[in-house]
Amino acid sequence: MSPIDEIADLFRDIDGQVELTEGLRSVTSWLTARPGVIDARIVCCDRIPLGSADGVVPRIAASRAALLPREIAILNGKSPIPHHVFGEGASSPITVYAPFTGRDGDVNGAILVKAESARSFVRRHQAHLRILASKTRDLVDLTSLRTRSDSSRPATDLTPLVIGKLMDLVKLPVYLLSSSGEFLFVNERFLEHFCYADLEELNGRPEVFIRQANWSEELQRLTGESGFAPLVTKIRTGNDRVRSVFDFSMLMGKDILGVLVDVTDFVQMNERLKDALEGQTRLNEQLSAATGMLQKTQATTMKSLAKLAEYRDKETGGHLQRICEYMKLVAIELNREQPYSFHIANDYADDIYLSGMLHDIGKVGVPDQILLKRGPLEGDEWDIMKKHTQWGYTLLNQADHELGEQSFLTLASRIALHHHEWYNGDGYPHGLGQESIPLSARIGAVADVYDALTSRRPYKEAWSHDQAVTEIERLREKQFDPVITDIFLRLEESFREVRNRVPDEPLIS
Repeated sequence: MSPIDEIADLFRDIDGQVELTEGLRSVTSWLTARPGVIDARIVCCDRIPLGSADGVVPRIAASRAALLPREIAILNGKSPIPHHVFGEGASSPITVYAPFTGRDGDVNGAILVKAESARSFVRRHQAHLRILASKTRDLVDLTSLRTRSDSSRPATDLTPLVIGKLMDLVKLPVYLLSSSGEFLFVNERFLEHFCYADLEELNGRPEVFIRQANWSEELQRLTGESGFAPLVTKIRTGNDRVRSVFDFSMLMGKDILGVLVDVTDFVQMNERLKDALEGQTRLNEQLSAATGMLQKTQATTMKSLAKLAEYRDKETGGHLQRICEYMKLVAIELNREQPYSFHIANDYADDIYLSGMLHDIGKVGVPDQILLKRGPLEGDEWDIMKKHTQWGYTLLNQADHELGEQSFLTLASRIALHHHEWYNGDGYPHGLGQESIPLSARIGAVADVYDALTSRRPYKEAWSHDQAVTEIERLREKQFDPVITDIFLRLEESFREVRNRVPDEPLIS
């Protein structure tokens, strides 16, 4: 099992726990199963209320926590962490330290690991520690919110106050539905996007969700699944229109919590594409003509879908056209050289030319105030922006499933999900490295960064071609596949020619 699959299984285990202590125990159990690990513990600052877990989770005074570093470190015997955290008589020093912080930047707690070789453990598991620290912070924050909102209620019961706070943090339409089908809460984004004045007007409509299954079947579906289960459904708006949405919903107690992604334009386009494919089947005797029509339909669909992301950001201009041409240049060279252990097909360059258009389709879900911000993004804003890779994959993978496995959208979905992964594993969303990253995404990464560097953005001026080439060469084997980087360096004049032929602004130097 790969490390990513192990982490995914761990998260499913954590999310299935009711008590904070059980979730934290899942984290420490996973860590102690790593080779060379002697013991693991999690400590929390004493200013964080943990309800029923207060007497179970080891605590550290806020004054001592303020002295701790904000990054992963190896602590010596003089650290502010008490030695008794690992039990009476435990030897010092405490070794590997991975903190989790609150919104104010203060240390709220930390994961502590005693290993046979602390440095070796950090080198192998630094990325895992960051992920686990983030998950632990979420567990502690949620428990703290529950405890603060109503100490008289069980810590496992999300109160209306807590749910309201959580919903307001999400910049997508979010709802909470009772088991009888009544809306209990929706956030402002829901009301604004679907044209409802308030919760009263929403509950006054007889059928907001237009579902194929009846309500009892819907509850049965949710009961049989864990986590967010994507469902394609429709919503009737306050102005009597119908929008198609992806509904990511889950049971929360007896209620249903859901997050919606509006895919109306995409669904309509996909239906037209399905009609075209059905028409091709009926005209099977004209196979040659139908094949040409399908290729044209695919290209048109790719370009049309890509416009969903491009029209949101007026700065992109010819960005999509250039990305496709850059990727095709590299793919042609890879087909000629065959530098990998696997074979690269002759038609790969044409396929990647089309698929590259959709690398940023997920940006349709990014709020305007983040996508069009004239300046650097803040931490929370950047977290939302990063989600465009997963939103893009969800959109394309759903359409791919509708069309059948390994359609022309398969390659596009992989590029959309992984084009921000780094060769050394420091990228997102999954922290993949080297050849675990799909080849198409490794090609897309070089093309996307070169074009971003040489383009003007609201927060920066365009770099020159030579500056961009130097930067990509500097990041060889760190952010970029060395084989693809070397090909880029040989083709840099071809990249410059494309950049100048398809400009957004006056030609770059």
